[in-house]
Amino acid sequence: MKTFLFALVGALALTQGLLSAPSAGEGPGTATVVEKPLAAPAPAAAPATAPAMPVDASAQSIVLAGSSTVGASKPHYITTATIRPRSSKGAGARLGSATKGYKVWGTGKTSKGYTQIKFLGRTGWVKSNQLKRLVVAKYTAKQSTVLRSKANGGKKLATIGRDYTLGTVDNARNKSRSWVRVQYKGKTGWVALKHVKKASLGKAVGPGTRTYSDAAWSKAVSKNISRYCPRTTVRVSHRKNEYYAQSSPRRITLSRVGHPDPNAAPIKAVALHECAHIMQFKAYPRGFSKLVRHAEKINPRRDGYGIEHLADCMSDSMGAKRSGRLADGSTYYTGYHGKCSSTQKRAAAQLIAGKRPA
Repeated sequence: MKTFLFALVGALALTQGLLSAPSAGEGPGTATVVEKPLAAPAPAAAPATAPAMPVDASAQSIVLAGSSTVGASKPHYITTATIRPRSSKGAGARLGSATKGYKVWGTGKTSKGYTQIKFLGRTGWVKSNQLKRLVVAKYTAKQSTVLRSKANGGKKLATIGRDYTLGTVDNARNKSRSWVRVQYKGKTGWVALKHVKKASLGKAVGPGTRTYSDAAWSKAVSKNISRYCPRTTVRVSHRKNEYYAQSSPRRITLSRVGHPDPNAAPIKAVALHECAHIMQFKAYPRGFSKLVRHAEKINPRRDGYGIEHLADCMSDSMGAKRSGRLADGSTYYTGYHGKCSSTQKRAAAQLIAGKRPA
């Protein structure tokens, strides 16, 4: 049986492939698809934004009254639409306007769908649905720790792995200042300050390089592709930009260098792309060159990368997101780009169902 190797050598962000087609006959030897990166496109000009408000008293600690008094930072927001603050809720004098993406500090007061903010040195009100709360501080776990519903105890909400960076929208502390309120995967709770350390606001929220062991990282990736590629070995590579699928033994290799989160959308997309190759191998244990020729025949781009575009179309059907925005606002791209034609989509569906399109 001929062994096929689909190798990705290059950046995860933007890839293109060079096909070395196997011979028509079956026999000893190796057919290789070496995937190389394209030069990344010039980044689009950043949208113009209003200047950030200076950090003033709004950033200072305040005291929240209640059964469990805490110290906390005033809220920081970014506008999700053009705002026109008024001196009163829904009425009063207009204080000016600011476009989407403008950052403002709040006073901590809200009322009936309105939020009070500091705007150009004055206090005004805007609709709450025009604002998105921003993280005001970040912490990285020094060890595995527990997220709890209350400071000094309470219900266990989650276990946070070491080296995981957390954000907090209010930086609230308990009376003894030994616990801090944070957000973790959609949950708000408390962690002991002795288990975390202050992190830069520029650091991305999410797993760090030590959050997952290689075994745990591989297991998470395997789970993400298990519906389509069950019992497929996922080998972890520590070589930058190394990603490939093999026909024998059937396994995929993914680099985790620069990608600490196995559940991040780019890694999921690349894993599903390589899983698509595994499914191609299964459908064509012999005569794989026939699929390569057919994939190029139905490739509207006629660029020599038909087998890779077909894998992209398969990964799309399996739920891959080949482009998008990351938590830090940057844009990522995976795969070979371009939309799938109806013919490619039909071929992809047949391969996913274990059938031969050619």
